[in-house]
Amino acid sequence: MTLDTDYVSPWRRFDGSQMNDKNGDHDPVVVCLHVSDLHGQLAPEYQRYYDHVESGPALEFDDDGTALERVGGVATLAAKLDEVRDAADETLTLMSGDTFHGTAVTTYTNGRAMLEPINDHLRPDVYVPGNWDFSAEGAEDGAFRDLMADLEAPVLANNLYEWDVDELLFPPYTVESVGDIDVGIVGMTNVYVDRMAPAFAEGKYRFGKHPVLLEEAAEAAREDGADVVLAVTEIGLPWMVQAAKDLEAVDVMFSAHTHEYTHDPIVVEETETVVVESGVGDGLGRVDLHVEDGELAFRHVLYCLADGHAYTPDPDSEAERTVEEIREPFLADDVHFERGEGTLERPIDTVVGRTEVPLHRRAFLESGWNALFNDALMDHFNADLAVSHGFRYGSTIPAGEIRLEHLYRAFPMTGAVARGDAYGQQLTNHLEHFLTDNFTPYVYEQEDGRVRNFSTNVEVEIDPTAKRGRRLVDLRVDGESVDPDARYSVATFTRPGDPDHDLGNCGFPFRNVDVDEGSIPVDVVTDYLEDHSPVTYEPGELVRTPADGGDVQNTPADGPYPYVQPGVDYGGADAYCETRLIPERNQFPEEGRNQFR
Repeated sequence: MTLDTDYVSPWRRFDGSQMNDKNGDHDPVVVCLHVSDLHGQLAPEYQRYYDHVESGPALEFDDDGTALERVGGVATLAAKLDEVRDAADETLTLMSGDTFHGTAVTTYTNGRAMLEPINDHLRPDVYVPGNWDFSAEGAEDGAFRDLMADLEAPVLANNLYEWDVDELLFPPYTVESVGDIDVGIVGMTNVYVDRMAPAFAEGKYRFGKHPVLLEEAAEAAREDGADVVLAVTEIGLPWMVQAAKDLEAVDVMFSAHTHEYTHDPIVVEETETVVVESGVGDGLGRVDLHVEDGELAFRHVLYCLADGHAYTPDPDSEAERTVEEIREPFLADDVHFERGEGTLERPIDTVVGRTEVPLHRRAFLESGWNALFNDALMDHFNADLAVSHGFRYGSTIPAGEIRLEHLYRAFPMTGAVARGDAYGQQLTNHLEHFLTDNFTPYVYEQEDGRVRNFSTNVEVEIDPTAKRGRRLVDLRVDGESVDPDARYSVATFTRPGDPDHDLGNCGFPFRNVDVDEGSIPVDVVTDYLEDHSPVTYEPGELVRTPADGGDVQNTPADGPYPYVQPGVDYGGADAYCETRLIPERNQFPEEGRNQFR
């Protein structure tokens, strides 16, 4: 079998220039395969893709510039990995985390359902934890350490420390001999876990945050003989692009966490660093490396493993059997699972509603899935409004049937739903905080890559180009601007380990809290669909800029980059204002820095 090159980019040097290919195609010294943000996707699902003038997958798009494809699944991913491994002389399979969370199966097995597929079929050479891999740590049955211990691949994290001592929980890097070269692999887990979800970490873990930790581990790997250094991370693409501009010891940065699809790699010429991110569970990133006379070159492709595509193989039969055995108890007539406040007593393929348009969350400011969730919460509690995370992960549901499994993929949480009273000023302060987080020009301060979402009776007007603390122009509930001194009943949900009065990860105390014990997000959406199907949720009307502003970017197709770059288009792409600016470079002091800041 020969190594497929039909969709791979031309060879380029790390300064961005193309190689002089006088002697024909170069043979790669090592082929790096990147799996990221699997989020429990055992079986194929549908995903929405965007055509873009600068970067897009090799798919056929509709007139609106989108494509809806059935993609992924562990069996297809395993088959593609094996296909490349069989054709290439030397390979490295690198896996970024957020693996053990995201479906009904992972929820009710505490993530353990993913161990056999990873160990037996995907077979990564290294694994780097993601923020959602810590997601059960706020509950009594937190299993992060057990899951990491049961992985057969070495776990790397150069910034994950024991709670009470400055001792790393896992090695910061490894050096692997691959053919004629030694490859250093540095692992760095998410730096924001303790900010996003303190209950996941308090009393257990601390997270180093300084970018120089990446440089120090890379330099240590070079001192141990590495000819090439790769970084496998789970922090987010903007952070990694900034780090690529600031640091020089890493050659290729494999990013994850923000669920971006870098169909064209991002090359930082000044430091000769390449950054790629490989989508969600449907994507497989591939970077070929070539070394000749000490000169390093690369080529890249991001496979979006759509059914029927020329580069998508038939599913691996053994992996298919494994997936079927894991999923079988969740499809049985007598299904019964309990975890947290959740109880699953119906097969996950039960039809619970219908949608007239595709439901997706490949969006930054608002999405149909999140609007549906919030409307269901508001209806359940008869509240004034509802608020939730602006989640950006998960598959797309085509127009038609909505199954119970779809709901768990969108809302895989078994904390009880809740309502509480909040002052208008608390709501506006909270949203302003998220706007600061996402639109700050200081990239290392960014955290989520999403804005809080509300029920459809809430309109948000923002100016991303304004200064810190002034980006929220107006927040309206039922057409009226929020009164700072008035109280509003707010529907949301609880998370294990969070303070009793801090609902929905809002970060402020609610009054008159009412927790509906035994009802989880999936339950309230199921009830809502029973009464309101078929539903129609199309984003694009709830978040806008002032009358004298432009269009706020919401999807990857809206901006000028191959990744979600919040901004405002003031003139049909002729006058685009960047708001998540990535500076040219930061200069870090050699001494006196705090690695936890």
